[in-house]
Amino acid sequence: MASTAPAEPPPEPTNIFVRYEVGRRNRRTVDAVLLATAAVVTGAVAAVSNAAPSEDADLGDALVTLLGWGEAVWRTAVVATLIACAVLLVAVIVRRRWALARDLVVALLLLGLVGTLLGRAVGPDWFAIDDRLWSRWGFPEYRLAIAIAVATIIGPELVAPLRRWLTWLLVVSGLALLALGAALPSDVLAAVAVGLASALLVRVAFGSAAGVPATDDVRRSLGELGLEVHELRPSSRQERGSAAYVGHDARGESVHVRVLGRDSQDTQKIARRWHLLAYRDPRRSAPVGRLEQVEHEALATLMAAQAGVRVPEVLLAALDTDGEAGIVTRLIEVEPLEEMPTDAVSDELLVALWREVGALHRARISHGRLNGSHVVVEEGRPVIIGFAAATLGAPESALDIDVAELLVACTVLVGPTRALAAAVEGAGVDAVKGALPYLQRAALTPHLRDLARSQEVALHQLRGEAAEATGSEPVELAQLRRIRARDFVVTAAVGISAYLLISQLAGIGFATIWDDLERAEPAWIAIGFVLAQLTFPPEAMALRGAVPTPMPLQPVVLLKYAIKFVNLTVPGSAGTVAATVRFVQRQGGSAGEAVAAGAVDDIAEKVVQVAIVLVVLPFVHLRLDTSDIRISAPDSRLVAAIVLTLLVSVVLIWRVPSVRAKIVPSVRDGIAALRVLRSRSKRFQLFGGNLLGELGFALTLGATCQAFGVGLSLPELLLANIGASVLAGLIPVPGGVGAAEATLTAALVALGVGESTAFAIAITHRVYTSYLSPIWGYFALQWLRRHGYL
Repeated sequence: MASTAPAEPPPEPTNIFVRYEVGRRNRRTVDAVLLATAAVVTGAVAAVSNAAPSEDADLGDALVTLLGWGEAVWRTAVVATLIACAVLLVAVIVRRRWALARDLVVALLLLGLVGTLLGRAVGPDWFAIDDRLWSRWGFPEYRLAIAIAVATIIGPELVAPLRRWLTWLLVVSGLALLALGAALPSDVLAAVAVGLASALLVRVAFGSAAGVPATDDVRRSLGELGLEVHELRPSSRQERGSAAYVGHDARGESVHVRVLGRDSQDTQKIARRWHLLAYRDPRRSAPVGRLEQVEHEALATLMAAQAGVRVPEVLLAALDTDGEAGIVTRLIEVEPLEEMPTDAVSDELLVALWREVGALHRARISHGRLNGSHVVVEEGRPVIIGFAAATLGAPESALDIDVAELLVACTVLVGPTRALAAAVEGAGVDAVKGALPYLQRAALTPHLRDLARSQEVALHQLRGEAAEATGSEPVELAQLRRIRARDFVVTAAVGISAYLLISQLAGIGFATIWDDLERAEPAWIAIGFVLAQLTFPPEAMALRGAVPTPMPLQPVVLLKYAIKFVNLTVPGSAGTVAATVRFVQRQGGSAGEAVAAGAVDDIAEKVVQVAIVLVVLPFVHLRLDTSDIRISAPDSRLVAAIVLTLLVSVVLIWRVPSVRAKIVPSVRDGIAALRVLRSRSKRFQLFGGNLLGELGFALTLGATCQAFGVGLSLPELLLANIGASVLAGLIPVPGGVGAAEATLTAALVALGVGESTAFAIAITHRVYTSYLSPIWGYFALQWLRRHGYL
């Protein structure tokens, strides 16, 4: 959305500030995301600083010892940063950028307020400012915080080289304050978080000049690209993430210019990743690169025109010398369809619009945002615009979502009766019938969701009327959301179940381990966290050893990270198998080979675990009560049922050709894949990787135990980790939540560890082996998809 700013004189070209469009500012989505992140970091740093002041001081002393060799260099960096910020403040006043000056004043006031409240909550040394420049100034580090706030506010209006130089100067200044002993690590982290949060809150409130190039610069860039545009001015209609302009070309015809800057790319990235995480429907956004976005929009528009759809004529789609991407179309500036009065929208116009949509969909093109804001009327006929989120070769579900979107938009405009009649006449009964499962909020774009809510459009009533108009029976809604309210309820239920399971198993609760958690050594926890990340390469090596097809190591390591994210939503080994099969197939292997590889890897892991248990068991003393354990003979009826099932399966595979055609090739490929064990190098990777993985997890557990003052031998660590993982694997809970903590707690108790301490160790160990890994596992999954590995 756009926001207004106080009146300012026209910008002047300088060597410091970029030119901007007077009176226009954008509120950027990425600023809101960064603000939320900075707020979370601020709270976390304050908690750590308050809970572990001695460890904070020890780490600060270590950094002084490590970095304090260049005192003169560090002092120069800090002074240069402060001077640079002072020069920028003076430049803002001299150039009369009063809106920027207002932002700076508000940001610094917020910084003082937040810093005061935060520092008073942390401790007595929160405000230790004196007249010595190199002394400690308290929590947060105000010198750095002020510099970061100033740079964040002014940054969008600085020329790119100066902006990059200032960023690096701030980084060096943070290190300098640590090296000089003028700030503790928590002071510097708090300065970064508070400085960013204060400035970003101002940018979210008032907007910034990022992504709003001056009209003269846009005209000049278009001229350099060979397109002369006259009477160019900002459009009265602006969209978030881009700047729109209107003018006339050399023929005197109206043109529309859309310019995409850095903020557009950031917004697209965030929107794509959130949509992929939250929804199952086809992606609605174009590629995230600025040039790729305008090229995609131009191609989709040209393809629609080729299919006979009335769309604007594309004149240009390119990247200028300043790195801004733009698309120029021949289009008059008129109000969109959704802003036209109801009585000005005739049934003939609506029918004509639906016929255009029919032609678009016959070409397998999904618009992605097909609502009234992307339809204009020229000479009494509808024109579809804004193909930035279009999908070429779209699946049927994407086309049905288009129809649902436009049907709701028309209902908002003229009511359900006229909207349905025009849709059936213009697009056909089948098109409306296919859209029925998508007449729901999750299928609509945010803009239309808000519009439908404000106009009180009842989607369930619209579904009923649409089914009646097409002669259809009521249909079930398509499941579009990945994340819904009930998912949070299920997650909470799993957490409560985990707590009850652990409490029943060990007779303890979270309240009993608080003292243990407070006494934990941060250094050992950090070592455990690092060791946990080093277990992924051995697991990747084992998978490479199980697959005959050669596979590069880096993507396999990232696959192991990605599986951590997949296993959050898929219980048991189903998610692991699916991801592995897909990965191996993309590397040129067959599905049978991939399935066999998973089985071979699993068997090798079990062999290694059994071997480790047999070797270490004589060296471990367990405290187990086996008086209640009873072993009985297997039920003969169960054995008979298993044998009968196997026989029926063999007969079906042998006698039914269709079943045999599906099963036998995969089995044959799987058996062939077992030949991998003939290779010495593959056996070394397979068994060696699993052995290194078990040792890595045991050492990770050992570091966690040391953090709580528990010293266990390597055999004890190996036995506890293997026993807990085997038992947890028998319980089909997504991510092993609850089961893994309970079994690991029980294993540690059996080794003589106190119950509350064992619980604290299990929780901490699981945090950096399971709960944090899906975070980078998500990004690993995106990388694998982007590079064609999944």
